[in-house]
Amino acid sequence: MRHAVISEKPCAESILAMAQNEVGAFVERCVRERSLSRLVSDLNDALMSGTPNEQEKARKALQHMGFI
Repeated sequence: MRHAVISEKPCAESILAMAQNEVGAFVERCVRERSLSRLVSDLNDALMSGTPNEQEKARKALQHMGFI
């Protein structure tokens, strides 16, 4: 499973590009690597204070991951 990253962090667009059946393994990997909290925090920051385009992508990414 290969995902686009920006600055070694998955971006909302790469999360949205994942097939739904890949999301669970991705979340598990983030938990193992202790990066899930930071990822969700970054997406939440974009959702709360990004541009309208960033807000929409962040919302969709969080929804795709099952968090909203």
